[in-house]
Amino acid sequence: MIGIERVRGRGAMEDVTQSLLDAVGIMFLGMGLVYLFLSVLILGIHLVARWCAVDAASARFAKNHAKSQPSVAQSHAKPLDPNVVAAISLAVKQYRSQIK
Repeated sequence: MIGIERVRGRGAMEDVTQSLLDAVGIMFLGMGLVYLFLSVLILGIHLVARWCAVDAASARFAKNHAKSQPSVAQSHAKPLDPNVVAAISLAVKQYRSQIK
């Protein structure tokens, strides 16, 4: 019986060793997946930042280009009638006095 217990004891030790090796393997697999995910996330953030910078630059160019050329609508706009401006101002003043 002593021989059987020794075999069982050695088997239990091998089982623990195998379990620890499996745990270490799973740990490295998990850490590798997290590293891979974070690398892809950082790459994605850099790509989006570069894309937004290009859009911002093109928007600035379009804005500056639009300022340099007067629009057709502004060149043909009629000046406001002073009587209309006075009527609107009076209406706003009356509306604000009613609210208080």
